[in-house]
Amino acid sequence: MPNRLCALLCLVLAAVAAQAAPTEETITLPSGVPIVSERYAAHGADLVLWLTGDSGQENGEARAAEYLAAHGLETWLTDWLSPYFLPALPSSVDRVPASDLADWLEAVRKKAGGRRFVLVAAGHASAWALLAVKSWRERYGKGVPDPTAGALLLYPILYHRLEPGQAPEYDSVVSDTPIRAVVLQPASSVGYWWRDRLKAAMEAAGSRVWVEVLPGVRDGYYRRADVTPREQAEARRLGETLQGAMRPLLERTTP
Repeated sequence: MPNRLCALLCLVLAAVAAQAAPTEETITLPSGVPIVSERYAAHGADLVLWLTGDSGQENGEARAAEYLAAHGLETWLTDWLSPYFLPALPSSVDRVPASDLADWLEAVRKKAGGRRFVLVAAGHASAWALLAVKSWRERYGKGVPDPTAGALLLYPILYHRLEPGQAPEYDSVVSDTPIRAVVLQPASSVGYWWRDRLKAAMEAAGSRVWVEVLPGVRDGYYRRADVTPREQAEARRLGETLQGAMRPLLERTTP
């Protein structure tokens, strides 16, 4: 009996491991640029498209993607810097063509079998999520249902560099892209003091915005080298945090 139980346990663990292991999904765009995603497969009705950016992909993001997939949310973790040989710097975000973002989103839509998307991005890369939606609507949106359920933005930085004491003036993509969005804003961050300003700017463009404050952590808390014990604990819960924050975007009856 112990041997049979051991064998059964090994089979279960192997199945779990197989489910969690990502596969590589490559989409070659009309521009010739190959965009490679780590695909964490799941059979749920929705798809998470996580656009990694100015700090590259991190182990914390991979663990969160595994968590989401295990809870029915297939997740594509997609590096948007390496295909253009761009350094992991905030300034590199502006060098990714909007047309490529739109073409990629359309290619994913065709592969997705009618599933809706939630776009996830952090920091400066949050602009990609909005720009992808805006550009897709302009290029492909006529007569086609919009596949985007919304965007989840982690500590979004949707403005250019500020001078000391200067309040942010948001990039035009904020006013050009009405969308349903959740903003996860760490409390120990300058963005915390501007969260209502960002919400107002997005809602003035027709967006529906939910803001959730994350107490006791700083921007990039799940990828920082100088992580605090509180941030380390919250980093381990990143997948759970994202899943909970997405609920208003995935709820079919939410206005």
